[in-house]
Amino acid sequence: MRQSTDPDQYVNANREQLTRIIKQSPNEFARALALAALVEYGDDATIESVTTELERLVEATDKEI
Repeated sequence: MRQSTDPDQYVNANREQLTRIIKQSPNEFARALALAALVEYGDDATIESVTTELERLVEATDKEI
């Protein structure tokens, strides 16, 4: 069986994994790629939820400093 190479389908099928990479990966390049994929091929709700989560993480980091 051939895997789909359609980026829209890939991002929709792997949204949770891409989000996990953005939140938890120590590799900046991997986080950037995951974020770029979600922004380019994700739906608006996904982009909004990732944006909200990133803002929350930034605020938490700022409070620790």
